[in-house]
Amino acid sequence: MIYKKDELFIDGFKVDFLEKKFTTPFYCYSFKKLKENIIKFKKNFKKINPLICFAVKSNTNINILKEIKKFNLGADVVSAGELMKALRAGISPKKIVFSGVGKTKSEIKYAIEKKILLINAESKSEILEIEKIAKLKKKIINIGIGLNPNTDA
Repeated sequence: MIYKKDELFIDGFKVDFLEKKFTTPFYCYSFKKLKENIIKFKKNFKKINPLICFAVKSNTNINILKEIKKFNLGADVVSAGELMKALRAGISPKKIVFSGVGKTKSEIKYAIEKKILLINAESKSEILEIEKIAKLKKKIINIGIGLNPNTDA
């Protein structure tokens, strides 16, 4: 975004033009800024070459997700709906992490069926549920476990 002579431009487009072309309110995303941010982020972590996962909850727009996929990013999802969107956008299941509290049995089952990379478990009971479903499906599932060391600042 940039102001030129009191007019707002986004990626070279006058916001006035966009406002006339589309009804308001509308969402306007900057592919240029998205690309810059991804490249900068990847550059800063180049030495360790991690799998960078975009938090789908921050933007579920399928077109944005398709662009993110082009940069070889993965997805962090918190629901079956977000998982479906990530898959529909073409993000590889092997680059999808399922996080979040309150995963239902059917969501866990769906994630296992789609052969995603990892399910982040939020409790012992969730680990046991994942184990139960995995045994029924004869699958080995990668599980992430968050630890809270209960330390003060």
